[in-house]
Amino acid sequence: MLMNTTLLRPASLALALLLGATDASAKVTEKFSQTYPLDATGSIHLENVNGSVEIVAWDKNEVALEAEKSARTDEGLARIQLRIDSNNRRLTVKTELEKKWKFWDNMNAQVHYKLMVPAGASLDRIEVVNANITVTGVKGSVALGAVNGGIEAEGLSGDGEFETVNGSIRVAYSTLPAAGKLSLDTVNGSCKLTLPKDAAFDLDADTVNGRITCDFPITLQNSGKRELRGPVNGGGARVNLESVNGGLTVSSAK
Repeated sequence: MLMNTTLLRPASLALALLLGATDASAKVTEKFSQTYPLDATGSIHLENVNGSVEIVAWDKNEVALEAEKSARTDEGLARIQLRIDSNNRRLTVKTELEKKWKFWDNMNAQVHYKLMVPAGASLDRIEVVNANITVTGVKGSVALGAVNGGIEAEGLSGDGEFETVNGSIRVAYSTLPAAGKLSLDTVNGSCKLTLPKDAAFDLDADTVNGRITCDFPITLQNSGKRELRGPVNGGGARVNLESVNGGLTVSSAK
């Protein structure tokens, strides 16, 4: 299978330059859009710094990728590169910032992504720094991580791994896989997991500083102010929640 590698540079992108005032808040932007074929159960990996990532499922066997780069100057914009590797089974997207930048310029460099992906695809690792991740309708397994940002996901039905540092996690499942595994882990943030009313799972929840709330009737195996363990509806999927400095909530869908 052939691998297509694309290094996106200013000359190959569709430019949309917005030159504002000359103050420090002025931005230069550049937009890119491309479609990549991907099998219905293919996988996606994305790494980004200083920019949000939005992923929405659709019914096509392809990924529609939109990206918007921004920086203070044209030179700064040219130093932001998007590296994309693609084949029919996997799409990898990485934001690369040149290391020679001054700290202030680096902080002002951003890339915001929006991806439309096959509903059955897996998000094998989506990682961001200084930004948020939102995911809607993906049925395959997902692994999301954010530093200095939050995670919001809904309409999920596969295995899930969600991690944040300095950010909250909000995840809602439309269907919980019978033998599935869910893990929500945060430092300095809260977690809220919403599951179907008839979900059967084994809950293991721990927090260092925070409350634990569970809407479901649970057969307690261990409980206290900082921990809650036991099967729900006879047990099934493994559901683990952990937090340092944040509360944990497991709620039933209305």
